[in-house]
Amino acid sequence: MRFSSLESLGFSDAASVWSDSPVLEPDSPKGRHVAPPRKPETMADWRPEDFTKELTGGDVRWSLLVILTIVVAGLGGLGYWLYQRPAAEEEASIVTVRAQAEALRSAVPTLEQFNVDMLVAEVTTGTSALFEVETIARTLFTASASLAERDTDLRSASTEAAGSAIDGIRLAGDAYSYRSAVIPLLTTPDLETDPSLIPLDEAARSFGAWQLGFDEVRTALPDAVLPEVTRQIDILSGDLTSIMGRYVDALRNDDASAARDVLSDLEYRLAQVGATLDTSLGDIQRRVAVRIGETQAALGQLLDN
Repeated sequence: MRFSSLESLGFSDAASVWSDSPVLEPDSPKGRHVAPPRKPETMADWRPEDFTKELTGGDVRWSLLVILTIVVAGLGGLGYWLYQRPAAEEEASIVTVRAQAEALRSAVPTLEQFNVDMLVAEVTTGTSALFEVETIARTLFTASASLAERDTDLRSASTEAAGSAIDGIRLAGDAYSYRSAVIPLLTTPDLETDPSLIPLDEAARSFGAWQLGFDEVRTALPDAVLPEVTRQIDILSGDLTSIMGRYVDALRNDDASAARDVLSDLEYRLAQVGATLDTSLGDIQRRVAVRIGETQAALGQLLDN
């Protein structure tokens, strides 16, 4: 059965393809169907090949490979060194601090002896030795700054040891220098008391020369070292002009006894200054001893733990 409606639209319900074009004869050259040549299947005849020689043969630049290996190894070693460097620096800082602490512990007896000799006429331990102790203490203080933040105990102990030692050295050194300057002032001037042996103008010049030297030293004294001694020296300096007047008047009146009394009064005033000096130096000695004790205690925490 055919559907004429399909045929009118150019379709056919037959299994064969319907066309308005005439069908050529098979034997006709124009009607022969020639199939296009088949394309070769490129993967059909593929077989695995050995190309190891191409990778390992003469085309490989061995020098470049060696250089790259060395560079990689060097970078790895540098990275490991950088990784280990903070720990190494921390350990080196601890070793340095402990070494300086040992040096300070060995030097503390020098400060102790200097402190004992402070009231002695001649100090057996010179200031150069005291300066060496200060140098060691300051080196320890500087080394403590390189410790890691987590080394709190070491930093605290080393800073306290160095600071206490430096403070004690400063106290002892300043007091010794002050004492060395004042001691010559406390000697009563050797002035003539016999009116018949010295003219008045010469007696006045002799006393005036001693007074000038006294005031020169007085004005150079620091106010903060031994303030009580400085205060007494200032008071005495203000009275020296009056004392000189009494001395010259006694000679003018041919009164040798009065002249001796004037010099005895001056000697007593100087002795009072000396007594105050000894008392003040004793106070300095106690303060220095406290600093030494603090230094030794801190060094014990630093080295014995």
